[in-house]
Amino acid sequence: MSNEIHIDYESGNTLYAVLRDSTGKVWYPAGQSFEDWGNNGHDADDYDLSLTDKDGNRYVGDFDNNIGKGRYTIQIFLQADSNPANTDELIAAGAIFWTGNSELTCDKIFANKAVQDKLTGKIEYYDDDSQTVILTHTPTDQQSTLTRTPS
Repeated sequence: MSNEIHIDYESGNTLYAVLRDSTGKVWYPAGQSFEDWGNNGHDADDYDLSLTDKDGNRYVGDFDNNIGKGRYTIQIFLQADSNPANTDELIAAGAIFWTGNSELTCDKIFANKAVQDKLTGKIEYYDDDSQTVILTHTPTDQQSTLTRTPS
């Protein structure tokens, strides 16, 4: 996939993204791993994911496909000098639900293919290609409750 990271901001600037996991660790692209900020002397220049100015006040960037599925925070910084720095201004932040190869959105869950196995009750929700399962729910019916367990 591409351009999963996007932000509207005045064109002509240099923006970059930093990705964090649910524990607050930051993605280190060169090491293909999450780590504490500053580990081994790393700084913003080691963690940045570049964003491209598409003009019309729109910047886009790619989510690293080597990151496993989960919920992540994307922080967007305004680069002040020639390289990203720890002192750059944070201008936006948001969450992304990553399936391991694409962003999971409500549109994908509600608008795309979904198949329920009548024997197990398991419901599989598919990506835009109608082939890749991006979310599975397994409802269970016990007396007066219905429980859905995402996996």
